[in-house]
Amino acid sequence: MIKYALVILLASMITVGCSSPEQRLKQEDNAVAIPTPAVNQASVPRSQGLITWDPITDKSKQTTLYLKDLQDNLTEVQYTIWRIADGPQSAHIFSSKDTEKNFALPFSIQAFNYKRGEYQIETVGIKEDGSNIPLVSSTITFEQTVPILMYHGIDEYRGVGIKSLYVPPTQFETHMQYLKDNSYTLLTFERWNERNRVNKPIFITFDDGMKDNFNAYNVLKKLKDDSFQPAATIYMISALIDMDGYLSANDIKLMSDSGIISMGSHSVTHDYLTKVPNLEQELEDSSKKISSITGKPVVSLAYPIGVYNDKVIEHTKKYYDFAVTTNDGHFVKRGLPNEHYLMERIYITPTMSMNRFIDAIQET
Repeated sequence: MIKYALVILLASMITVGCSSPEQRLKQEDNAVAIPTPAVNQASVPRSQGLITWDPITDKSKQTTLYLKDLQDNLTEVQYTIWRIADGPQSAHIFSSKDTEKNFALPFSIQAFNYKRGEYQIETVGIKEDGSNIPLVSSTITFEQTVPILMYHGIDEYRGVGIKSLYVPPTQFETHMQYLKDNSYTLLTFERWNERNRVNKPIFITFDDGMKDNFNAYNVLKKLKDDSFQPAATIYMISALIDMDGYLSANDIKLMSDSGIISMGSHSVTHDYLTKVPNLEQELEDSSKKISSITGKPVVSLAYPIGVYNDKVIEHTKKYYDFAVTTNDGHFVKRGLPNEHYLMERIYITPTMSMNRFIDAIQET
């Protein structure tokens, strides 16, 4: 079919950038049609098939892949698979000639040193004449466990408050240096969907938003380089913003703008959410105030004092995408109800030895 170029319309658009609908209609009526020769386009091979697999749980280390809904008669299917965090250079090629069982391929992450995460699958079909045709691609995920570390103050204990809440800056820096040296990827909840596409995902969180959290920010900024992009979340008690001993609005804005710190909510008053008469206000007002300072949505909440119930969870879901508890453990996605609002954390204290720290963050 012959295509035509509307020369007058084109010239007008170049001259004035854009025009009103009435002007465009008038230009189209007066346009001079110049025939444009047809261009032959090379045909692009069309992929086909559907990759499926046996069910995978958070404990699975293997499954069986299948390739269904094929249109061509094939004698063999080649599966090229790599772990996304390691890149295509980590690819292995596997082959199946099991035509009776949809080219079933037993697949184990043993081939990738048992590393969990998201895997890319590319397939190619082999015809009877030996020619290759591209087939479908897909991804498959073996969920990684995610340690979420819980800190409070990053300072020397000075005799006021609860001593176990204060981790000295030098100790905190040792922790972060270990994560850097051992190829951990620090994430925030805004980047939750990246957790299976990176090496060793880990979340660093601070409850209460004390002024000394600036010490943690300075450590993270110091360690930042091309190979290590630090990130952490501070859970702020919004009523204490600008109060003595707590972060100011200027502090919050500066750290948020750095891209290193994400600001989360720790409610308005840090009261028991199971008992407050104004639960909606505690959740909504805190989010609004913090967001008004950062200019960014607040996506996660830390339950004050770690206390919650079914009612609190249901109301939290109205304002946040995630909520963390003070329950000890690692998070792994299992597809359970409300699991994004029941996230466990690892409580980091000043008495924790480095060996205990390392053990605590190891994959379970």
